[in-house]
Amino acid sequence: MKNILTRLYKNGLGIHSVLSGDKENFEIISREGYLRHVFYLQALGAGAGILTVGAGMALSWLIRLIANLAFFGELTAGTRLLAESEAGMWLLLIPVAGACLSLLLLRRSRNPALQLPAQVVNIGTGAPLGVEGPVMLIAGAAAIQGQRRLRISGPEAHLLLVAGAAAAVAWYFGAPVSALLLALELWLSSWSLLTLLPVLTAILVGGLAHYCFHDMQPFFAMKPGPELNTPAFLAYLVLGLIIGLMSVGIIRSSRGLARLGERLRRHSPWWLLLAAVPVGVLGYLAPESLGNGEAYGSDLLKAHVTLQLLFVVGVVKLIAWLFFTGGNNTGTTITPLLIMGGAIGMLWAVVALGICPGVVIDPVMAALIGMGALFAGVTRAWLTAIVLMLELTHYLPAALPVTGAVIIAVLVSWPLIKTRRTV
Repeated sequence: MKNILTRLYKNGLGIHSVLSGDKENFEIISREGYLRHVFYLQALGAGAGILTVGAGMALSWLIRLIANLAFFGELTAGTRLLAESEAGMWLLLIPVAGACLSLLLLRRSRNPALQLPAQVVNIGTGAPLGVEGPVMLIAGAAAIQGQRRLRISGPEAHLLLVAGAAAAVAWYFGAPVSALLLALELWLSSWSLLTLLPVLTAILVGGLAHYCFHDMQPFFAMKPGPELNTPAFLAYLVLGLIIGLMSVGIIRSSRGLARLGERLRRHSPWWLLLAAVPVGVLGYLAPESLGNGEAYGSDLLKAHVTLQLLFVVGVVKLIAWLFFTGGNNTGTTITPLLIMGGAIGMLWAVVALGICPGVVIDPVMAALIGMGALFAGVTRAWLTAIVLMLELTHYLPAALPVTGAVIIAVLVSWPLIKTRRTV
């Protein structure tokens, strides 16, 4: 079954550059022994899920190890806030040094097997990318490298890349339904037994692994707020409208920087180090902007933040993220969009309460709505955005305001960007 919503989804920024190619080129042709091949691909999907979970744990540990060594001079793998680093002026150079090392690893190649260690180094040295990014590449890198031994075609290797990426979302965020929707909305060009079973199996493995290691706890703990009322609901729709317009500027800026980066890359790949300079400069001026900001997610949804932190995470980090992802043409990852959107949503709530003190607006709900609206506005994966907010927080009362704001954000931003320019 063809994806009838392709036109809606094609104008957003991809979740990952490796997964953001022309998916119409990845049609899988049925072979003789159809059912046997379906079950074989399903078994490979299960293997992709197991590999993603196992290697994902190792990569998460390695990223923490690199971050602690780079920012604290300690050879440990504990979780620490990069903002607590006392590296001083070295904060200017650490992201640039990481980008330099990643360029040496890439050598102009877009092979997922080479992008994986490069992204690990970038994230460990403060780049505004989510840890889930390299985890999403693990199974695909293995499938592409072992394509002949596995006796699969190029499109089938791409299918395993999608299966591994979906398993990574299910495992890392504890969001199996969102992982499936993300694959259907953005990564699969056709829906059939042959394409869905491997993805579903990988998601099942990833989801089970998450619940085995993390029980049923939400990824972000959220503080319950006041009951929804009509004025507040209308205010949340206005927030969706504002973030939808912001998404247009973000997409255009990212593509403009990507085109500039491509021109510079033609002369010398070392020009791309310029994309890491804003990360270092802004990280030195505001250390909270370093990294993906995942540690601030629960703080946002519990209202344990200051106005300064909201500005740094919502505005300063957005600038650093735009330069790095646009200049390197990496595509986005999920976590930075959620954190930046949450900070922007809460900032808007603070301003709205100052203008209209009589309206009962919950800043925590505004933060959650900001997360979903920015994710949907930038990626166009609106169904995923709605379900993801509920899976991340396990907070069902947010369903109506999140749905309304997400739909408004997509409806506002989609007509303003009609064509997707590729670089």
